[in-house]
Amino acid sequence: MDLGDKYKIESDSMNITVYEKNISKSDNVYWRPIAFFSKSEQALNFIADLEVRKTGFKDLKSVAEKQDEIYRLISSLEKA
Repeated sequence: MDLGDKYKIESDSMNITVYEKNISKSDNVYWRPIAFFSKSEQALNFIADLEVRKTGFKDLKSVAEKQDEIYRLISSLEKA
């Protein structure tokens, strides 16, 4: 399941894996596993927390905007 253009989630019989999109120096796209979970809710919460932390908590507006972006993404997944 793709989550925007930065992340995707895949599962197997043991884990739910969160992958992050990366681009090599030669412009090749590859997906790197960054976390493993037993529940999909944990994976989504991890991505939400990660994105909020990436704001650097510079100001409340940046954090709120990132949270709104994440909520819209999750909402779009629920409708699909």
